[in-house]
Amino acid sequence: MKTKREIKFSIFLKLIILIIIFTVLVNVSIGFILRRSFDRAHMRPPASHMIKMHQYILNDIGNPPDTVKADQILKDVKFDIRFETSSSKWTSNIDLPTIEELKNRREFDDTKSSNIIRSGRRLYRVIKLDDGYVIFAQPSPIEEIDIESVIFPVIIIFSVLAFLLYISLRWIFGPIKKLSEGVKKISSGDLDSRIEVKGNDELENLATSINEMSVNISGMLKAKETLLIDVSHELRSPLTRIKLANEFVEEEKIKKNIREDVIEMESMISGMLETYRAENTGQKPDLKKTDIVPLLKNVISKFSYDKIDFQSKFEKRELLIDPDKIETAFRNILDNAVKYSENKSIEIFISGNESDETVVTVKDHGRGIGQEEISKIFEPFYRVDKSRDKKITGYGLGLSIVKKILDMHKAKTEITSKPGEGTEFRIIFIS
Repeated sequence: MKTKREIKFSIFLKLIILIIIFTVLVNVSIGFILRRSFDRAHMRPPASHMIKMHQYILNDIGNPPDTVKADQILKDVKFDIRFETSSSKWTSNIDLPTIEELKNRREFDDTKSSNIIRSGRRLYRVIKLDDGYVIFAQPSPIEEIDIESVIFPVIIIFSVLAFLLYISLRWIFGPIKKLSEGVKKISSGDLDSRIEVKGNDELENLATSINEMSVNISGMLKAKETLLIDVSHELRSPLTRIKLANEFVEEEKIKKNIREDVIEMESMISGMLETYRAENTGQKPDLKKTDIVPLLKNVISKFSYDKIDFQSKFEKRELLIDPDKIETAFRNILDNAVKYSENKSIEIFISGNESDETVVTVKDHGRGIGQEEISKIFEPFYRVDKSRDKKITGYGLGLSIVKKILDMHKAKTEITSKPGEGTEFRIIFIS
């Protein structure tokens, strides 16, 4: 058995690392795309060239400005201009700050003929004229970016990163699926199943713990089975000797009483063993397609009770069941009905829909069961008859075995009963 290892890389640490890597990749990718887009859209010329360009534009449109020519030139160069001179006040964009607003900036120096001022996202060049000022505004980098050219690369990058994130999360949490499948096998009774999880984290330790638990449970069940078989064997040996010695008893009444007591003890031992086998999770039903109609007829034929009325909606009704176990279950139900029927009729009826539901109803008209006791009748050793009437044999194990068998087959049981009127069992099989 593999021992637990010290956790070196916990799931929490893996997730933190994954989040950090993913965040860095997203930021780097978006930054790279925006930078490339900006570089393509805004190839800024050197400062000396910008000065010459501004001067050329200023000379070309004149002062006062020729607004038609100014609009045409500015449309090509993507600049905005504001004139504030004694002879004219004109702007290509009313949102541009005024000269008074820019003068309030710390970078403005009125002794210079030209000032570069950054305000918000834009860069402004203020040129001092003889009779006023002219402001050139360069477009902001964000405004120059072509959004359509950015969206597609961003979608591609995010899709790739999302796929990588999915692969990473699947790698981290992939063992959970193995754990779930392994636990399902163990819970269904396959105690020899082992869960193989590699990762040196909490999930591997959990798998190791579940495997150790499975081994321990298997060992306890085997020890319980060994003890039960050994005790049963040890009890049968003295019972056999008592039966042998009883043959030499001359008093017939005493002989009969001893024989009945021995038979009861043997019946109880057999019932205990059968109960253990039924509830042992390691035992799986041997499922076969079986016609329930002849199976029930066979069960009824083993009873000498002649007041059993059998009817079936179907001539043939095949179910996927373990025939031996289901026969045992119906034998115990019918045996219980006969015991408490008080020599009245018992009705058995097979019904259901044409597709997947089959209902077997066993109804007697005997003493019935109190409502508060219906939920307890499937408990081992529970008997409705508290007086332990010798005429009604048994130790309350029959219906406990029935419950275990029907649970194996995922069949549903419904019970209705009224004291003095009888009891009705409805067993519902879903194909």
